[in-house]
Amino acid sequence: MAQEKPASGTDKDKEIDLLELLRNVWAARRQVVKYAVIGACIGLVIGFSIPKTYVTAIKLAPESKAGGSASGGMAGLAAMAGINLNQNAGTDGITLAIFPDIVKSTPFLLEFADIPVTLTPKKRDVPPVWMTLFEYVTDHQKKAWWKYVTAFPGKAVGWVLSLGRNAGAQDKLPAVDSVDIFNLPPEYKGFVGTLGEMLTVQEDKKSSMLEAKVTMQDPLVSAIIADSLVSKLQKYMTAYRTQKTRHDLEQNIRQNAEAQARYHEAEDRLAEAIDQNRNISSESLRVRIERLRNERNLAFNIYNQTAAQVELTKIKLQEETPIATIVEPAIVPDSAAAPRKMMILVAFTFLGAFLAVGIVVVKSLLVANAAADDDAIVPAK
Repeated sequence: MAQEKPASGTDKDKEIDLLELLRNVWAARRQVVKYAVIGACIGLVIGFSIPKTYVTAIKLAPESKAGGSASGGMAGLAAMAGINLNQNAGTDGITLAIFPDIVKSTPFLLEFADIPVTLTPKKRDVPPVWMTLFEYVTDHQKKAWWKYVTAFPGKAVGWVLSLGRNAGAQDKLPAVDSVDIFNLPPEYKGFVGTLGEMLTVQEDKKSSMLEAKVTMQDPLVSAIIADSLVSKLQKYMTAYRTQKTRHDLEQNIRQNAEAQARYHEAEDRLAEAIDQNRNISSESLRVRIERLRNERNLAFNIYNQTAAQVELTKIKLQEETPIATIVEPAIVPDSAAAPRKMMILVAFTFLGAFLAVGIVVVKSLLVANAAADDDAIVPAK
């Protein structure tokens, strides 16, 4: 019976310990406020150190031929209700799900290197500054101060290693059109890696649309690249979908030219035979002319068929050329999307206060455990 008393008072002791913890936290409220202020200061430093970024978003609705005209109307009505009946089939042979990977590919990103962009003028009377996107991404990107600190050791090592090299033997950076993707120069690798983080394309499975976002440190550059991104996506979509038909059209045009040449050659042989033997009458000559006339007619029929095939392929190419409707065009953003200074300030303020409370609680628990251990060491009478 004597051993049941401590067990019965366990819950009460825990309640007392919890109240004691609250008293300790309240007693250390100045420390909590101090840590919260320190956290707020850190949050302000971080918030103002991160460069501003602007986001331009564009929504693109690729043409869909899956399901025919009858189901196309139902698919359109279903898309308005948030239901997708096309099973993500944006175009024949290409689905919307692969566009995010296309945008991240190296050949696609290298096409943006020579695009001319202009920076937003800081004053009205200042003329705009034009440059290529490659120059803007590699030379005009701001970074937080801690990134310069972390990158300093690597740059220092690179500078030391370059001391033994010939300073005048630096190779000129090749043009984008002549760059070897298999052996891509480091400058272009850095450009592709940085630009790949700035361009994103997401698929909206409900409405079967593509949403492209471009994040840049300049709002005007962001809108220019967003517009170029949509144009290149439309170009890629057209090239991918009509690749087979364009190949067939080239083949049909070449065959039609060959058939035309054979037809003209057969017609010339027939005319020459008739002109040279106009006053001669013989059975062998009649048979020869008849044979040449048959060859001419056969060559004409083949030429006529190939010409018709060329026209049919042109019509097919026109039908298969996709049309992508721009639902939301590129607009120069007015406000920065990041950093969210208020959110950073609140988060670090809360983190500082939470750290102070955690320190007080841990100290209180350590003191309570030490007191409990001292009571357990007291010898029994």
